[in-house]
Amino acid sequence: MRDAQDRLVMSVILLSGRILLSSGAEISRIEDTMKRIAQCMGYNNSQGYVINIFINFSLSENHDTRIVRIDKNTTNLTKIFQVNSISRQLTSNNISINQAYNLLYNIEKTAPSISLWEKLISAGAISISFLYLQGGNWQSVIPTFIAGSIGFLVVECMQSRSSTMFIPEFVASFILGFIILLGAQLSNNYQTIGPAMIASIMPIVPGVLITTAVQDLFSRHMLMFTAKFLEALVIAFAIGSGISIAYLIF
Repeated sequence: MRDAQDRLVMSVILLSGRILLSSGAEISRIEDTMKRIAQCMGYNNSQGYVINIFINFSLSENHDTRIVRIDKNTTNLTKIFQVNSISRQLTSNNISINQAYNLLYNIEKTAPSISLWEKLISAGAISISFLYLQGGNWQSVIPTFIAGSIGFLVVECMQSRSSTMFIPEFVASFILGFIILLGAQLSNNYQTIGPAMIASIMPIVPGVLITTAVQDLFSRHMLMFTAKFLEALVIAFAIGSGISIAYLIF
């Protein structure tokens, strides 16, 4: 009976950690959530370690250590909120460990509630908002909206088919840069190429990644800070390279 309880608790802990890690949560949040779940179930000497691709956890020194690996990280703040809510209900004894497992399992298997076309419209709206902040004019609104949406679409489609880093952002930035430059040429509007270019790349800039990297730095997770910061640096280099090649063609 105790072995079955141990396996269930471990499954809940690893499932919650896997969802948080794959959704882009900071490492301190993941480790704290797993530790709190273990403590509320009576395991006060649990040990866990998380990096960007796997979780290592043991309920105590007398239990086996289990490792869970994830293939890629995305940003899903909704799932992070849902897992945090379930962990709080569990630690407050408002739900049982079995209920927690079922809720977490449903969260992991649930497809994103936001459709692709809604994401594309949002990406275009974000681009237009930054165009306004950058001082762009009305002639750049349509090219910026199209470039921001298509750039985001390219990244989404390529990342859904492969976990390769650098290539999706490079291709997307080249395409959106080409659109902005083509729009400027057709409308003979060269004054706001810079603001339009900056605005259109904003939907693919790794802002959440940079934010969580800084949070990991403050939490003394130096390995994760280094990994996330380098990943953000590579993505930024990919974006700059794609736009530079678009400029060279024109």
